[in-house]
Amino acid sequence: MRKSGWMLAPLAAAVLLAGCRSTACEDLAAAYAEVARKSQPCVEQAPLPAFEAGRCEKNLQECGGEDLAQLEAQVKCYQGLGTCNPELQTAFFQALTTCDSYALSNTCEAAIF
Repeated sequence: MRKSGWMLAPLAAAVLLAGCRSTACEDLAAAYAEVARKSQPCVEQAPLPAFEAGRCEKNLQECGGEDLAQLEAQVKCYQGLGTCNPELQTAFFQALTTCDSYALSNTCEAAIF
């Protein structure tokens, strides 16, 4: 049975694009860096702890589907934060606290942080 090249093209494109996608750990590391940048007008030190994407990548298998959904929601929340305005810093930190409320399982959190 002969296979057409056009049937293999979408599969090849999906494989190539999958290699370009960032991982949950890379997304979270980028979000942490962005929060640090956005918070600079209000604080000298980043409000989030240091995050090692390598440790996260190494241990991400400890996180289940619900954990990954929570991580994705947290990243989106962080991305939605505006830059902190000193006159409105209370609102900024309340929004940051909301982002932090996307809770991971204890197993996942201990593994990736």
